[in-house]
Amino acid sequence: MAERAEFDRMLRAARERAAACGMVPSSDVFEPAVLAMLVDVNSRLTALETRGDEDD
Repeated sequence: MAERAEFDRMLRAARERAAACGMVPSSDVFEPAVLAMLVDVNSRLTALETRGDEDD
């Protein structure tokens, strides 16, 4: 069940960035969606790293 929730989160991230995805010059719709998901994962990772630095 946790994997399904994470998958849904990734799909939401792609939907939230749909306008930006439409601006990427690509004939494949998969690539911009995956890039949007990676941007979301990177943002979450950066937030965690920042929080970790504040705890030190």
